[in-house]
Amino acid sequence: MDYKEVFEKFDIFDGLDDNERKMLGGFFVIGSYKAEDVIYDEAQKGGTLYLLIKGKVRVCRRTKDSDLLPYATVVAGETFGLMSFIDGSDHAAITIADKDVEVVTLRKDDFESLFVKDPVMAAKVYKRIGIHLCEIIRDMNRQYMDLSTYMFSKGR
Repeated sequence: MDYKEVFEKFDIFDGLDDNERKMLGGFFVIGSYKAEDVIYDEAQKGGTLYLLIKGKVRVCRRTKDSDLLPYATVVAGETFGLMSFIDGSDHAAITIADKDVEVVTLRKDDFESLFVKDPVMAAKVYKRIGIHLCEIIRDMNRQYMDLSTYMFSKGR
């Protein structure tokens, strides 16, 4: 499989040439989940990047009463598991297939083996991941400031 759709859908692969895409695509693994399947649970070993090709995923945390509290939704064309992919930490959330889901995964160990084979390509992808994380943080900061402003205005 050439994974053309993956490289077109996900901007973290922008700037890669055909040879780099072929090399990276050799590490991709396709996975599928049915609605309500747990993709990964909190405290499960991380280190895998999930590229959502089809479907929708709920990102949840457990409350003190063990209820699941959804706090984000991932839709086709978005990634999840990104932080544990970068730092190798355990997952801090539970991801559940909201609908039938198709993902392409990339393991951190496989990706990092490219530092030896093609360090420039690996650096390109890590740079794009860094830019992607900056966008997420900026959005979270905006939401935080909007909520703080709203709460401050209601407190007067």
